[in-house]
Amino acid sequence: MNFALVGFVVSIVFAGVNYIACQNLFTTLFIFLISFLFFVLVVRRQMTKNQLKIHRYHQCYQFINSFIVSLNIKGSMNAAIESSYETSDEGTREVLNSIKEMTEEEKIGYLSKYFKFDLYRLFVDVISLWNEEGGDILKMSQYLINQARLKEQYLITCETIHRQKTIEFVTLWSISLAILAVLRFALSQFFSYIMNSLFYQIAVSVIILFALFSIYVLLTRVSKFDLEGWKDDEK
Repeated sequence: MNFALVGFVVSIVFAGVNYIACQNLFTTLFIFLISFLFFVLVVRRQMTKNQLKIHRYHQCYQFINSFIVSLNIKGSMNAAIESSYETSDEGTREVLNSIKEMTEEEKIGYLSKYFKFDLYRLFVDVISLWNEEGGDILKMSQYLINQARLKEQYLITCETIHRQKTIEFVTLWSISLAILAVLRFALSQFFSYIMNSLFYQIAVSVIILFALFSIYVLLTRVSKFDLEGWKDDEK
């Protein structure tokens, strides 16, 4: 998603509402600049980090599943890595391509630098144990598979709830700002009386700035879900 473009559109909307309500170019320009900078410097950065964490976990989950299934069928770590490579995204493939000279077990261990989740570290331990002692990989990894599925379902549920909350938030604020704009024309005589009031000008700007603050609060909440091992400053 192009968050700069989204920020530009939202900034135009906020600035437009401010101009309709106040007809003040100075406050309108101020609202536009603040809104656009907020989306570019805060929203885009936070959402990019959030999407990276979600995408990386989905890829980790897919890699683990593909590897275990292939290892169970073919009984070869080399074949399992090749099979996982085929189903991986471009980022995972780039990492694997950069460590071609390593052994299979070294590759699995090295990927823990890419999949920085506790779940993947457990996967590495299971594979190391299988590599040393052998056995039925499906039985050995049963707990790991169950935890991976539970965490994947948890993540999907969080995404669904966050999407619903975002839609509700956008709907409520759209209605609120639309009412503010409509009242400007419905009560034109009253607005013409108070429009030049400094208090009124500030009040309208504060309402829109509060909308931006509400977006920040929403953004903070939708970014909070627990994927053990991952730190928000990961790349």
